[in-house]
Amino acid sequence: MNREDEETLNNLIKGGLLGAGLTALLKREADGEDIAVGAILGAAILASIKASERAKETKIPLLVQEGDSLYWKHPDGHKELFKKLPTDPNHLPPKFKLS
Repeated sequence: MNREDEETLNNLIKGGLLGAGLTALLKREADGEDIAVGAILGAAILASIKASERAKETKIPLLVQEGDSLYWKHPDGHKELFKKLPTDPNHLPPKFKLS
């Protein structure tokens, strides 16, 4: 296991412990299932934050949603409209392309 893998694993463990701890703290009668879900959510949130940080380091634009639109967010901070999303949920196509 290389150093990056160890760091990722450590971050997942930290996120899981944090999520489990918060679940136990916030819920009066947390059972094992609640704590497990909290641990998974904590690990997922921390992994998402770390992935976002690493994505920013690549200098590649990120696709972000704001309201009913998708934008390319460039490393210098400016945004470029990519696509408007359908706003009426009754008329959403079963599939649509992002390109």
